[in-house]
Amino acid sequence: MELPFVSVIIPAYNEEKYIGKCLEEWVNQDYPKDRYEILLYDGMSTDKTAEIVRDFERRYPELVKYRKNPKRRQVYAFNIGIQEARGDFFIIFGAHAYPERDFLRKSVETFLEIKEKEPKLAGVGGKIIKLYESRLAKFVALIYSSPLSGASTFWYEEKPHFAKTVAFALYDKKIAEEIGGFDEDMLTGNDFEFNLRINKRDYKLFFNPEIVSYYFARSTWKGFLKQSFNYGAVKSMAIRKGYFSPLWIFPIGFLGFEMLIPFWSILMWPFILYWLLLFGEGFRLWRRTKNADALALPPVMWLFHNLISFGFIAGLLLGKRAYR
Repeated sequence: MELPFVSVIIPAYNEEKYIGKCLEEWVNQDYPKDRYEILLYDGMSTDKTAEIVRDFERRYPELVKYRKNPKRRQVYAFNIGIQEARGDFFIIFGAHAYPERDFLRKSVETFLEIKEKEPKLAGVGGKIIKLYESRLAKFVALIYSSPLSGASTFWYEEKPHFAKTVAFALYDKKIAEEIGGFDEDMLTGNDFEFNLRINKRDYKLFFNPEIVSYYFARSTWKGFLKQSFNYGAVKSMAIRKGYFSPLWIFPIGFLGFEMLIPFWSILMWPFILYWLLLFGEGFRLWRRTKNADALALPPVMWLFHNLISFGFIAGLLLGKRAYR
């Protein structure tokens, strides 16, 4: 059987430090070179990103294609990429990451294998291993590796399973076109909403930890605060779009609970239990990761939960204008 043709869609903006490694691993996949293409969409970078990509395009003209994304936001690159993709399948990948050299082959093999058992399969994703650029980045990763963060299971699960969301996934292009591509109102969290829509149409997503990629986790306190706020706004935007999960109401309940504590002293006890849970989770992560910074998790997780709550309310009131 002839292997399917796959289009790899990579949005990039000012990624001169990382894009070379990303493309180097993509052009050296253990998959037939005539069965995939790499479409890179440059969000009008002001550094040497375009120069580096064009060099790859000159060396691999049948494989690498440089495109401009004048609208800059990655969600526009996703939709343009799907329209221009020659493949029956496509992969959305980050310029700030790179794949194992068997990434494409294992993605295709997993899809074909699972498709035989589950005809409603829409996509497969894998495990992301974070590479830390700073101590803060490593600490922030601890937060997202905890179930208390509400993060997707692919950040901490180790077993194959059907999942609600997957990252750096191989998608069936026909299904993506059927459900309307990526929602351009979702300037942030567009992949999250895309996966929600896949689930809503009764299609399935599958996680295979043997599909491995690496992501350079960078973080500043400003970036962490903005990301946490947007995390809440994404959930409320999803509600405005007609999706719902009882867990998404937690931010409003959390803020309301904190505001009522001064008036109802009995609420202090659940709040104490909440903090004990945070300390217990910090201790668990310290034991599991041997990273002593995990012991500082409680106050930062509390800040994280509050920022999500404020972002959630802003998203309900302002829609996509809430994104920072």
